[in-house]
Amino acid sequence: MTAPPRLAIVIVNWNVRDLLRDCLAAVRDSEGLAPGEVETIVVDNDSADGSTAMVAAEFPAVRLIESGANLGFARGCQRGYEATAAPFVMLLNPDTVVDRDAIATMLATIANDPAIGILGARLRNSDGSFQRASGGAFPTLANLAWNYLFLGHLLPRRWAPPAVYLDDDPPGIRPIDWVSGASLTFRRAAVGPRIFHPAFFMFGEDMEVCRRVRDAGWKVLYSARQSITHHHGQSFSRQTSLEVLATVYKGPRFFFRQGRGPLARLCYDAILFTGYASRWAIFSLLAAVRPGSGHAEMARFSRRYLGAMIKTIFREPPLHNRREQNDEQGCKTNIGHRWRRIPRLSSLRQADRPRA
Repeated sequence: MTAPPRLAIVIVNWNVRDLLRDCLAAVRDSEGLAPGEVETIVVDNDSADGSTAMVAAEFPAVRLIESGANLGFARGCQRGYEATAAPFVMLLNPDTVVDRDAIATMLATIANDPAIGILGARLRNSDGSFQRASGGAFPTLANLAWNYLFLGHLLPRRWAPPAVYLDDDPPGIRPIDWVSGASLTFRRAAVGPRIFHPAFFMFGEDMEVCRRVRDAGWKVLYSARQSITHHHGQSFSRQTSLEVLATVYKGPRFFFRQGRGPLARLCYDAILFTGYASRWAIFSLLAAVRPGSGHAEMARFSRRYLGAMIKTIFREPPLHNRREQNDEQGCKTNIGHRWRRIPRLSSLRQADRPRA
């Protein structure tokens, strides 16, 4: 009788067939794994580019789940998670390419330390450079202002708060607040029946699950012992509508607002609005001075992102009409621009604490 897999790799795909092919090929060609030790699950969010046909024809060993709708990243991951009983799960973006020994190294690291709940990997850009969004510190007003208001260019580095995104390329393994969902390996016992808070569609959900797991007493670690190429944003950059861009803003914003008062929430919006407005002005000026330098594209992105922010902020009810404070029953959110009741972050199943 074949032993059940120890690790399930869950990949959520939407209209990135060619990137998905490269991702699955790298997973298939991984080294250091026993036969049947790993299963790969692709959740396709109703792609229209032939992704499902490609998977079925070229990767018959992969379990393909067709969702029939664009569930988003968080709900797509949940579909894949519920389809496996593996004790360890790796969430992997379709625009990633793993090194040959990366999966085996990640599995060995988390399996050999029963206190590890979540393990993240070192991500590198397409050109081989370090990707700062591999992980970082939870967002605060201090580190957001440092990042978006150019304080790092104006003040001594020794004053810098812990960065939202890693500002160095640390070696080895170390504790961290959050790791990127582009490659996030976790222990089922630490996460429980639901990976992400149901309010998240895409972006910010990796911060939430890391905080929840860490608060339950598990380790959240970042490991540079293996690298994974992440063609950052290529799966997302193809979706340029204002509504899609708004998801980049809404997820981290929702995470930041939990447990904070109205003033902190207003400051969050003000910092990001000022930061992107400044970028729009600066890149527009540089594009006029140096045509063809790529600054025009950055200016257009900043302008579109500002539009997404405005659409999100001003479609909310006024602060004095909102009741977003957590209570014993739950919290309210306007993710998706509709008021609905959702569980408190802390009310999602708290995982059993690791045994000594």
